[in-house]
Amino acid sequence: MDQSLGFSTGRYRRSVLAATLGVPAVFALIAWPMIATGLNKGRGAADSLNYHEKAIRTFIQQWPHPDLSDYLSATTPGYHLLLAAFGKFISDSRMSMQFASSLITIALFATIASAAAWRMRRYVNAGGVICICLPLMASMYVLSSGVWLLPDNAAWLGVLAMLLLTLRRSQGLIVWLTAGAVMLALLFMRQNHLWAAGLVWVGAWLGPGPARSESPLFQRQDIGGLIIPRLLRTLIAIAFTAPAFLVIWGFHSKWNGLVPPSFNDMHGVGIQWATPPFVLALVGIVGWFYVAFWWESLRKLVNEQAWIAFLAAIVGLVLGVLPETTPDRAAGRATGLWHVVRKTPQIADHISVLIAFLSMMGAVVLVGWLRAINPRSRWIMLAAMVGFITANSFNPQLWQRYHEPFVLIWTIVCASLAVWSGERLEGPTRRVAIFGPAILALMLGYVSFRGIFIQGVEATDGGFRPGHVEPSGLDRSE
Repeated sequence: MDQSLGFSTGRYRRSVLAATLGVPAVFALIAWPMIATGLNKGRGAADSLNYHEKAIRTFIQQWPHPDLSDYLSATTPGYHLLLAAFGKFISDSRMSMQFASSLITIALFATIASAAAWRMRRYVNAGGVICICLPLMASMYVLSSGVWLLPDNAAWLGVLAMLLLTLRRSQGLIVWLTAGAVMLALLFMRQNHLWAAGLVWVGAWLGPGPARSESPLFQRQDIGGLIIPRLLRTLIAIAFTAPAFLVIWGFHSKWNGLVPPSFNDMHGVGIQWATPPFVLALVGIVGWFYVAFWWESLRKLVNEQAWIAFLAAIVGLVLGVLPETTPDRAAGRATGLWHVVRKTPQIADHISVLIAFLSMMGAVVLVGWLRAINPRSRWIMLAAMVGFITANSFNPQLWQRYHEPFVLIWTIVCASLAVWSGERLEGPTRRVAIFGPAILALMLGYVSFRGIFIQGVEATDGGFRPGHVEPSGLDRSE
């Protein structure tokens, strides 16, 4: 065994622990100096100053009876109430609250690193796991939420927890009870993640399954047979997640919508048809940096069931050409990849050739990933992707920061599942498995540095208050 990347059985626990501590430590070395120096540049700082910090300070003033009928955030108030409690009883200085908030991001990195390291422990050492997780840390959207007072990473931690709970081989009352509690916490952080309840239902329907197995894609026996036990498990799982729906109903009644009234015009219900091809485009782009984990499985899929790969490509292409996919800030298609799309060919000012191609490629990469992991996990990961895309299609704002972190989390979990399920990293493939994500991290790190330190302007207070919000006046250089 190549000891530069692998390790003996007797050392795997220390390696898992090293990765679990190492990934958050790298984040702290980057983020904490930014907090300590009072950095106040870029979109993240502007949103923190104009929205979330104001909401937190309002809740501190109103404690213990915060007014949740309207406040300066388009999300449910869990994150703001948590920081308000910290501010009320410990310290309400901006820097102290930023350090406290950064602990949520540290928990996010510790969780994903430990899950990845455990599944890959026999083939990838702690340094390799850190490289595989680095792109998530380098993402401007994750880094910004870890530095400033933004609720995003609290929600991503909940999404990751739901995914990992559902992926557990053992499914029973304890898992469903825990998942129900996590769902409640998640929906208090961000309401549009209600889709994650579906993961619990899918996991209950599938029941326990082997951790390591290799099989052709989408066989009937993976989800069929023994209907009564499957149905009973699913009904019990639905009962455990029912309180989450009551939370959403309660906030909907209070707001008369799915967001606080101040944000209804911007984030109110409206279908964004370009979301599926956009997310698939991100899956395709990110996936190629993790190609070592799924390429061999895609080759097997083409040999076994070429029609699935062909159908995936057709579906991806159709999704890319039917909706309007040209950049348009007024229509919600702005930031991130849309800056690149703006400079590429378009058909009839309606279809982006780049988005259509990337959507087709992303769909093929997606089935390559699914073939690389065991049957039970592939249905759960597919359900997560479909649920996420469906839920976010009802947000008219197709901003990359709402999607990139999920795609990175989904990809890292898939990479760990591929190794756990039997995908062998041997020879040059093992090097590519490490260097690919490291290169992606360098690219995303450059984008983050440029967006915050070079293009980002000093954040200023726009004077916003509930009922008087003008987001177009803030810096949006992402």
